[in-house]
Amino acid sequence: MREIEFTSRVPRHKRHALERLLFFNGCQERFARDIVHVVDRYGPPEIVDEDEGLRVRVGSLQDVQCLFAVDTVTARPIGVAVYMRADLEHVTVLHLSLSEDYCAGGMNEGSSLLLRLMGEVRRSSRRMKGVRRLQVLYGAQRLRAPAL
Repeated sequence: MREIEFTSRVPRHKRHALERLLFFNGCQERFARDIVHVVDRYGPPEIVDEDEGLRVRVGSLQDVQCLFAVDTVTARPIGVAVYMRADLEHVTVLHLSLSEDYCAGGMNEGSSLLLRLMGEVRRSSRRMKGVRRLQVLYGAQRLRAPAL
């Protein structure tokens, strides 16, 4: 199993891989309705180049955070969670994307990348004073889990 690290930015030279992960991902068709709903409500995700590398911004939202899962050998982004603090008690995950080889049925599905990525978002949320819930906007059933 490949080593995975979590980071808030990806290297500039991985832009093509990030575009494929975020915009041209075959695994996302099953969540198309939810993705359209989030885009309509908050705005489209956009890759931005900042001083330290690439990250994702959503519409005109100012406080959106990104967490990337990156293959440590290739530096390829294999997962991303884009989230924001919706209010004092809630963190909302606006967008989630996994590389097709890490989705259900992919050759690396056994790595539990989705659970690991969400665990890292939860850990990050614990550091925010007052946050009590983590909400994910994708999926037929809205997932809500305690952040603490």
